[in-house]
Amino acid sequence: MKYLISLLWVGFASSAAVAADPVNFCATPAEVARVRAELADKPPGPLGGPARKLGLSEAVVASALPADQAHGVAANHFPAIWKSLEQWQDAVTLITKGADVFEVLGPVGEGSPSTRSKFFNLKREGPGLAGHLRPDLYSVIYLLSVPGKDGGLRGVSFHAQSGESVFAVFLPGEGATPPPAVVKQFEDTQRLIRSLPSVCPIK
Repeated sequence: MKYLISLLWVGFASSAAVAADPVNFCATPAEVARVRAELADKPPGPLGGPARKLGLSEAVVASALPADQAHGVAANHFPAIWKSLEQWQDAVTLITKGADVFEVLGPVGEGSPSTRSKFFNLKREGPGLAGHLRPDLYSVIYLLSVPGKDGGLRGVSFHAQSGESVFAVFLPGEGATPPPAVVKQFEDTQRLIRSLPSVCPIK
């Protein structure tokens, strides 16, 4: 495992060197209209499908949602946001790779910066998300709170320099209402993110 992580670090180190300043992921008025027309009267769900259909990045699609449904902040707020996510008793982490969608069920792992690389290392005991993140390569973090059946879509998405989602952490409960304690933990994270400056003008 340590050898694998070393190989990953070599590859990611080169990607960090070419990572440009994040482009402006704020939707134009025309893009806002297109996104809202596409999502109108549809149940809430991950933004990857609508983004591909519209030819937009997921960050732009998120920025086009009404202000009470999405709030994007700079990625340098990652440490505080992750610390808040660590308090969730349960979660569904959604990772999209090409046409495949992976769901990791259970809490996210506790994280800390590596002392030897730019990785943010996750550790945990039992089921749930673990691994090695590169938040220094993220561009924007979005709070999502889209109303719908059983609470709708509620979570936090982390976006790459391209604007595409690296992964997202959502409340569990597809087809069922999440436990009140988990909902409260999401609301705590929501208050934290909404207290931070928005990367896009309030719509």
